[in-house]
Amino acid sequence: MMGAGGTGMAPLALFLRGAGHDVTACDDAFTQPVREMLLSGGVKLAELPDPGKGFDEIVHSSAIKSNHPVMISARQSEIPIFRRGQALAQSVTDKKLVAVVGSHGKTTTTAMLVHLLGYADVAFGYVVGGFFDEAGVPSARWAADQWVIAEVDESDGTIECFEPEITVVLNCDLDHVDRYEDLEDMKAAYGRLFARTKGQVFVPYGHELQNLANEEASCEVSTFGPGGCFDAEVKETDRGLHVIRNTENGKVEESVRALGDFNGWNAVAALVVCEKIAGQAPLDRLGSFPGLKRRQVVLCDSAERMIMEDYAHHPVELTAILRHFRNVSPQRHLRVVFQPHRFSRQTSLRESFAEALSVADDLYLLPTYGAGETPSDSGRSDTLIGLLPDSLSQTRVYQGFYELSDALEKNSDDQDCVLFLGAGDIEKYASAFVHFEATGRDRWLACGRYLRQRLSPETAFRFNEPLASKTTLRVGGKARLYCEPSSLDDLRELIMAARLFELPIFALGRGSNLIVPTEGYEGIVICMRSSSWRSIETMSDNRLIVGSGARLKEICLMACSQGLSGFEFLEGIPGTLGGALRMNAGAMGGDIFDLVESVTIMNKEGVRREMNRKEFHTAYRECPELKDAFVINATMRAPATSTDSLILDQLRGFAKTRQHTQPYQASAGCIFRNPMGESAGRLIDEEGLKGIRVGEAEVSRKHGNFIINRGGATAEDVLSLISLVRRKVEASRGIVLEPEVTLMGKSWEETFKKNL
Repeated sequence: MMGAGGTGMAPLALFLRGAGHDVTACDDAFTQPVREMLLSGGVKLAELPDPGKGFDEIVHSSAIKSNHPVMISARQSEIPIFRRGQALAQSVTDKKLVAVVGSHGKTTTTAMLVHLLGYADVAFGYVVGGFFDEAGVPSARWAADQWVIAEVDESDGTIECFEPEITVVLNCDLDHVDRYEDLEDMKAAYGRLFARTKGQVFVPYGHELQNLANEEASCEVSTFGPGGCFDAEVKETDRGLHVIRNTENGKVEESVRALGDFNGWNAVAALVVCEKIAGQAPLDRLGSFPGLKRRQVVLCDSAERMIMEDYAHHPVELTAILRHFRNVSPQRHLRVVFQPHRFSRQTSLRESFAEALSVADDLYLLPTYGAGETPSDSGRSDTLIGLLPDSLSQTRVYQGFYELSDALEKNSDDQDCVLFLGAGDIEKYASAFVHFEATGRDRWLACGRYLRQRLSPETAFRFNEPLASKTTLRVGGKARLYCEPSSLDDLRELIMAARLFELPIFALGRGSNLIVPTEGYEGIVICMRSSSWRSIETMSDNRLIVGSGARLKEICLMACSQGLSGFEFLEGIPGTLGGALRMNAGAMGGDIFDLVESVTIMNKEGVRREMNRKEFHTAYRECPELKDAFVINATMRAPATSTDSLILDQLRGFAKTRQHTQPYQASAGCIFRNPMGESAGRLIDEEGLKGIRVGEAEVSRKHGNFIINRGGATAEDVLSLISLVRRKVEASRGIVLEPEVTLMGKSWEETFKKNL
């Protein structure tokens, strides 16, 4: 299943696994809770499965495009491909499906119905298109019994695949303009679903959909709401949300654990279907409804400030949630952060968005979240600004978290309410802001709290971590935050957190070719030290797939054991694959990229991609394309094969050369690049600089381009000695030696100026 980390696909994966299918899920961005939920449900996780290896079909989300490598491979292998809705429809063909449909409220209504039926004497399965806001409550469950409850999405057209036993429709407003020409086009899709419904259609009493259902459905049509077949009312006061309905014992009033009268009507829809299936709807059970993640989630509630995040991303939804706060908390200053979702929706509904948002006291816009769409100028969030009333003339688009946080800083004693609204990644802004406020606006403490909620327990995560012992030179200070991600998902969370909190980030391998300053690194240091990053897998055609954390010596020995020649020069380079690729490491006449066929990376936006060798523009000890990227793994191909004895002879020869020419003491490796046509080590030797010292740092007597730590050197000792050697060679020979080693978090230019 491709794109299986989302709110639609992950529940379906659980449902299909429960039905007895062998399910493998993959996604570029599994969150830790979703990962745990899938694994506990027996779903296998994979990074990028090969469809040709035992898969009977591919199920994908709408976010997966047809040119995805797995999709291409599946078509070539003639493996059936299904969209999410198609797969769900196929899996319930022998069931009595209750289809919950509508432009808004599908997920909440489905979840409420599942919650109610849990107290009824009826067996059922379900698929909710979201995650319950309570640990241990799965978002899907398969059951051998007939009834299945599921929301049916109209956005991608797969609504046409379903033939429900019962359909409950909540509302219908123009949306998904990339698929539907107008509102009538959307209504027609609902009408066709009504016509395919076998048992009963439920519609809101007096809604225009009632006439459509009466015209199209061949089964019974029932209504709910004031005056309907299921007569009910919704009341919201400062005491909360309540539903008033008729029972066999007369009218009863029961509380609903949710906000807004719109959720009251969702509850009424859930009650009417529950009564149909179970004979009666249990009393007073909606008061314990656990709610859903990203739906009216109150993150902070104090006398001075309330902070809430909600999935509202359509004008009707915005109007509903903002009206709720205006009615229930009129004394609070209403500050709204809105992130438009999809360029097409923003373009077509721009005026309606502006009207809905006009009730805010202050409005703060984030850039449009594209959700895979091609960006367009007409869909940018700033196109809303000119349509807003004069009272919102200060509205602008905020590009970063801190400028938004500064704008939201509370500067008066007035009570306010900060609402984060949208269906993109705005929940990350909301979460970060709550932690930022709770820590007294300390970005490091806030980032730490934010990450602890997202990283797996297996990921090492420590503040003020000493780095000297993690480098081959053994000098330097501490990392403000040090992390060892245990998985690709954790790596992505770290990258995205650094991006959100605007913190520098550094990839640390084995710590060779690196100098850590005395003051350490005021950023996040990420080290791929866990076993998951150190795998070396042998493939056909003289290839190896190597994890970024694998040591070069380990790669060399594995190649040797397989009779693969050409890797021998790696034997004595003290680093890992990721670091070696980043600097195009080499020795004994060979460079690491001579062996590379492709590299899988994660860029600074947290996006994973595979790059072939031709996409890299390597030069002597550098690879620009990897400067701001994290290596995940690489496919390496041997230029030739050979016998074990010949390869071992080559290895012994290289090792002997190293022993005679390079020091054994702690060092960072070669300090300077070789100037064009020259050897940096020879220049240093000819200047008589071998053996000179600053503190406990010394120019090696064995190789002039090595600086060794005699046991107590500091980073300042090393940097002063490097500057000294550089000045002397330049003064005598007119050649400026440029460093080959990396100075963590610092500029060499500034360091040399300081040490003049």
